[in-house]
Amino acid sequence: MKKLIVFDLDGTLAESKSAIDAEMVTLLSTLLDVVKVAIISGGALPQFQKQVLAHLQQSDRLKNLSLLPTSGTSFYQYQRD
Repeated sequence: MKKLIVFDLDGTLAESKSAIDAEMVTLLSTLLDVVKVAIISGGALPQFQKQVLAHLQQSDRLKNLSLLPTSGTSFYQYQRD
């Protein structure tokens, strides 16, 4: 079984600078239930918040999500408060 799947954001998960669509929300949420997922992009963290995080339901599945903005020069992982 795969341990980690890495996606580029713009042009792969979503159109450039656009939010992920409803189908991608469903697919990504299902994937996060079973495997760790990392998303990388040249954009900064606020771009990830607008394009991805604002559209995913806040749940424990997000513990499997890692974000690598600014071409992977930063690393963020979900942590519950």
